[in-house]
Amino acid sequence: MGGFTLDFDFTKYTRLMGRFDLTEKGNPKCGWVNSAVHLAFRGTAISMTAEDSGGQDYVEIVLDGIARNWINLKKGVHVYIIEQGLPDGEHTLEIHKRTGILTGNIAFHHFALPNGGSFLAPPAAGPIRLEYFGDSITDGAGIGHPHVLAEAPHLDDGYMSYVGISARMLNAEYHTMAICGIGVWQDAVGNRHGLPEHFFGTLGKETAPWDFSRYTPDGIVINLGQNDYSTPIDDEEYIAAYIKFIQVILEQYNDPYVFCCVGTMNNNYLASVNKVVAYFNQIGNGKILLVDLGLIHPEVEGWGGRYHPGYQTHYRMGWELASFISAKTGWELLKRPLIATECVF
Repeated sequence: MGGFTLDFDFTKYTRLMGRFDLTEKGNPKCGWVNSAVHLAFRGTAISMTAEDSGGQDYVEIVLDGIARNWINLKKGVHVYIIEQGLPDGEHTLEIHKRTGILTGNIAFHHFALPNGGSFLAPPAAGPIRLEYFGDSITDGAGIGHPHVLAEAPHLDDGYMSYVGISARMLNAEYHTMAICGIGVWQDAVGNRHGLPEHFFGTLGKETAPWDFSRYTPDGIVINLGQNDYSTPIDDEEYIAAYIKFIQVILEQYNDPYVFCCVGTMNNNYLASVNKVVAYFNQIGNGKILLVDLGLIHPEVEGWGGRYHPGYQTHYRMGWELASFISAKTGWELLKRPLIATECVF
């Protein structure tokens, strides 16, 4: 596919969603799950040049609002034909990182169109801004795996996790910081390794500092505790670490709602999260709220990989979370279409 030879201008033609390292302005780099590039164009095809750190990352291709395909990025710099044979007209494109930060990072180098095509101003962001903090559940790890298959990055899917479902149901922009096996105070094997220590880095701990002026969320979703409580823990240490993390978040942002989730692989930390929420409520902050997402119902929803929630559980979690957020904030939920629209590709 022939493309323009002029350099692609990311500042002019894209909207970046998520924490991107902009040290090399022509090659924005992301690592966190659900990081995305949004753009619009007129033409019949589009290609992308991207660089993946390890060849294990997968991206979701969303064209004109429809999740069309997903592809495995190869290690190094490569050109990918994203779509071709499209009706000649205006289109929107989203490239979402489906896999987590432990899988690798992606630097976007270029987008190109056939001769006669043109890039347009990027689509506007949704009216609400959300930020999610979590572990492998929030990563969408295991979502499409057979139960016995523990590691299968090609079947992980942050785009269709409860994060993506709930955010899109609220028509929200969303950032996601999640690491498999992590907690608030300790990780799944008892090491003092919590997600809060990654909060200030663009791509995590010991990376370029994140510029918080670039994104101020209206709502925060925290789903951490599954791993803290998978090994012996002092409840008070967990509670203190959780309270401190929320305090750090509140210092950075302008009075956001904070939704503290429990579930779905276990809920043995529900009482501790209740105490965290009660602490803030008792000092006058009623915008810190508990969301109990329950447990996986395997006879109805099935399992994902290695006891993780699968697609059905994630959809249910996303629906319940978005409904809860809407009820507490008044933010509108998107309605299911009542009239079919014809999609021709």
